[in-house]
Amino acid sequence: MKIGTDGVLLGAWAEPLVNDTAFLDIGTGTGLIALMLAQRFSKAKVDAVEVNDAAASEAKFNFSNSPWSNRLTVFHGLIQDFAFSSRKSYDHIVCNPPFYQGSYPINDTARDKARNNASLPFSVLFESIDTLLTEKGSCSLIVPLIALKDVLIEAEKNRLFLQHSTKVKGNETSSFKRILLSFSREQQVPIEDELCLEISRNNRTPAHQELVKAFYLSKP
Repeated sequence: MKIGTDGVLLGAWAEPLVNDTAFLDIGTGTGLIALMLAQRFSKAKVDAVEVNDAAASEAKFNFSNSPWSNRLTVFHGLIQDFAFSSRKSYDHIVCNPPFYQGSYPINDTARDKARNNASLPFSVLFESIDTLLTEKGSCSLIVPLIALKDVLIEAEKNRLFLQHSTKVKGNETSSFKRILLSFSREQQVPIEDELCLEISRNNRTPAHQELVKAFYLSKP
């Protein structure tokens, strides 16, 4: 599972409301977002859940070889099973959920499952978040813009209300295709803004560079 722009954006953008946050990364893959959160928040404990065997093993390896290994834990299994059995609760939950809609052939079973919305419907995702989130907690996601209506419906069913949204597009001439979303238990008028990723190919905009600068190596 390759490192993707969506995961990097979410890991850099996620907005906890509580200090010394206990984080949960749902569908961690090989651990990218969980590692970013551990880097950003020096006192945070970060748990991660991953259903894919190989990815969970790689996440465990990556966690153990990181500078924050004592604050990172991976659990192998379905998020709904974890939510049912866990005695923990979390101040901030993040998820880069699967979004594949079945419009192209399956060539890589593991990668396809990671991207297949049927493997983690928004209804299951938000029911699990509701179970695991503290009353003063929050959650952050990145989803396709076309899925926004469904996401908002499922979030509100589970007492989660939009706090902040950032629409994302590749460059000034492209359309918005992704949206970063932050939810909490409190109803309020949400903040709405936008992010353009590139001025030209491989040339980040100042806003994008500022957001992710802590996570990319400088070019020689």
